[in-house]
Amino acid sequence: MSERVKVVEIDGVEYLVVEDSKPTEVEFRVYYDEMGKIICYTCDKLEGNHIIIDRQAFIEARPDLRVIDGKLTKYVPGVIISKLKPDIEGTSCALEDISIIAQDDCQTQKWKLHSYELR
Repeated sequence: MSERVKVVEIDGVEYLVVEDSKPTEVEFRVYYDEMGKIICYTCDKLEGNHIIIDRQAFIEARPDLRVIDGKLTKYVPGVIISKLKPDIEGTSCALEDISIIAQDDCQTQKWKLHSYELR
């Protein structure tokens, strides 16, 4: 028998007892792409960029939001600026020309698109 199932004898009668376990804590997640656009709301652990959100945001599952600086933000066109910047992760490009995609080696620079919200 498993650890959760036990046989208990009470007044000469054997009872099969199953211990109740606490339900696992649910994490509400929102997955998004590099531009902060929402891909999906889920409780599953998928691969990709995600943040943990509260229950109310999960229930609403608003498609008009974006993930900016690790937070859900209402998307207003023209209020978000995107800038391609050198980074430790991203797309490897030749040092002399950013338009040339190159293999990872010592003569490349990685570039990544960063998004910022104007306030």
